[in-house]
Amino acid sequence: MKLIDFHTHIFPDPLAARAVERLGKKAGLTPFTDGTERDTRALTEGEGVSAFVALNIATLPKNERNVNTFALSVQDGRKLFAFGSVHPDSPAASDELRRLKDGGILGIKFHCEYQEFDADHPRAMKLYEAALKLGLIVVFHGGDDLGFIPCLRASAEKLGRVAAAFPGEKLVFAHFGAYRQTQAVLEHLAPHKVFCDTSFAATGRVPAEDIRAVVRAFGPERVLFGSDCPWDTPSRVLAALKGAGLPAGTLERICFWNAARLLGLAEEDRAKT
Repeated sequence: MKLIDFHTHIFPDPLAARAVERLGKKAGLTPFTDGTERDTRALTEGEGVSAFVALNIATLPKNERNVNTFALSVQDGRKLFAFGSVHPDSPAASDELRRLKDGGILGIKFHCEYQEFDADHPRAMKLYEAALKLGLIVVFHGGDDLGFIPCLRASAEKLGRVAAAFPGEKLVFAHFGAYRQTQAVLEHLAPHKVFCDTSFAATGRVPAEDIRAVVRAFGPERVLFGSDCPWDTPSRVLAALKGAGLPAGTLERICFWNAARLLGLAEEDRAKT
């Protein structure tokens, strides 16, 4: 089965080991890669992934530009689609959005816990609007994060207000909409024409019945395959999806075609077949 992994994380080589160690300890997780581009390419390609999205986070306004410079330096638009990030407190956020767009970056990522803002804050909503007007995909961490307990900033309810404000736009909510908040996802997020991804679903983290419920509510055309590598792997997440009993046609859309369409790869891939 063809795979595009819409949710991975990589770090600059000089920082990767330290970053992965620190984040792993904070969340109580053991990584499957060393966090470098090289190791992530090796793992994903070895597990049959034809392209992957690397999501970066500007945790502070002062590191926003460096984070985006890294994204611009590693993207190739074929195998690796690096997304940038902007911080709602940064006075240069709008300029950075334009720099990313002009540099060929297709999207940005927000993580409200690490960036310390509520998902539905008015200042952040203006930034989402600016990004969407540029045609950028906007990805959100959703729900609980093992490094932050309790998690309140990116609840399904708050993310639902974002989804309601921008119907039909390129919004992606990670971790089946909001990790560990399935019932709230079904109520607040699924009714809107937005995307969720499957990241961090392996080894029972997301029960099979929750996987089926979210896919049914969003529709197979609005779910994207994602692993959250280095914290999980594509093969483990694919096994979880198959174990949930999703039909083959649904799996094909989730694992490849939905992401191919968002990333502009669908027509290119069809031309080769």
